[in-house]
Amino acid sequence: MPEQLFTEKEDTEPKETPPTAPAAEPASTLYALPPPMDAPAPERIPRGYALQRFVCIFCATTAIFALLLCALQKLDEIFSRGFWEYLSEELLCVDGEPKTLGDRMSEVAFGDLVLDAEEKEEINASLQASIALPRIYYIPKEQIADEIYYEQEELEKKMLALYAFDYSKVPSGAYPIIPTDLSTDSATNLKNDTTYAVDMQEISKAAKLRAAEVIPDEPLVLIVHTHGTESFSAEDSICYGDNFNNPRSEDVSGNIVAVGETLCEALNKKGIPTIHCETMHDKESYISAYERSAESIRYYLEKYPSIRYVFDVHRDSLIRSDLTKLRPVTLRGGKPCAQLMMIIGSDEKGAGEYDWESNLVLAEAIQQHLCDDTLGAARQLYLRGASYNQQYAKYGLLLEIGSCGNSLSEAKQAALAFADAFEKVLKAK
Repeated sequence: MPEQLFTEKEDTEPKETPPTAPAAEPASTLYALPPPMDAPAPERIPRGYALQRFVCIFCATTAIFALLLCALQKLDEIFSRGFWEYLSEELLCVDGEPKTLGDRMSEVAFGDLVLDAEEKEEINASLQASIALPRIYYIPKEQIADEIYYEQEELEKKMLALYAFDYSKVPSGAYPIIPTDLSTDSATNLKNDTTYAVDMQEISKAAKLRAAEVIPDEPLVLIVHTHGTESFSAEDSICYGDNFNNPRSEDVSGNIVAVGETLCEALNKKGIPTIHCETMHDKESYISAYERSAESIRYYLEKYPSIRYVFDVHRDSLIRSDLTKLRPVTLRGGKPCAQLMMIIGSDEKGAGEYDWESNLVLAEAIQQHLCDDTLGAARQLYLRGASYNQQYAKYGLLLEIGSCGNSLSEAKQAALAFADAFEKVLKAK
């Protein structure tokens, strides 16, 4: 019996089986991750939110459609006035008035509208109220064009009046003084009386590259007058004769010395230390005037070694074969202004070698500003074979300010124009 029980027990226990190798997985699923056992169900969007999104899209589409419809109604006006102009006028429109704020401000700026105190307070209040908004001041382009055209038209009228001349008003026995325009049409125009070849394009480039100069406290500029007795015609003169409008005078308050004084004062006011030699070197002898002016230049250079610029100030003499005098003139700030010419000497006629090319570069630099700043003030540059004492200082120029047909006031205007241009060159403005 026990033996039988033992046998039944042995039959009921599990038998050990040898471990078997796991079956190989397919190549396609060798690195695949097992699927999640408990994957959450996708979240469903509430119906209310979807309805709100639909309403928003519908409203935005409706608003865009409405704006397009409004734009189509004003399409012709927008095309005729321009989009930005139309928008700015509509935004800046003054309440209760057909005019825009830009129109009102432009009327005030151009003097077309006179405001009383109450209206000014209203405008100031409206500006202060809108201080947080962008400050956009619109001036209609048509009005700007009208103003520009008006200025050009007025300038043309003044120029025509300046150059107008009535020969019938010249008395018998007198000779006319004709206003004329001798200005250059380019800053690089050069009249060259030497045999030297000059590339004005290179000179122009060098002139633009001039560096600002350190201005000392001591004298930097010397103004002299080799022909100090050169004088001018009386104001508003249209003619001259043997007994009036004499081209020579020893009165330093009315001849070229007075022009040199104007130039000296202008430069000193600009912070450019300048000395004016009032000696009339042609008073005793016109022929030896350059020898005496050379002595004065050497004297001042020895006394003031800081001097680097010497300007010999003259006035030109332009007389035709029929004895008609020419009055080269333009307008500067609405006032008649003599035209001026810069003469650059060279070493061609035996003055000894010196750096006359630097003088030419200086003249070109001044010429560029004259042409840009004052309409018609500059005549063409003139290169000569003689040195005109320009070999003594670092820089030297001979200035022909006006002619014997110009008045003193016109020559002084030209001196002021030269001072402005020279300051810009010196300070590299």
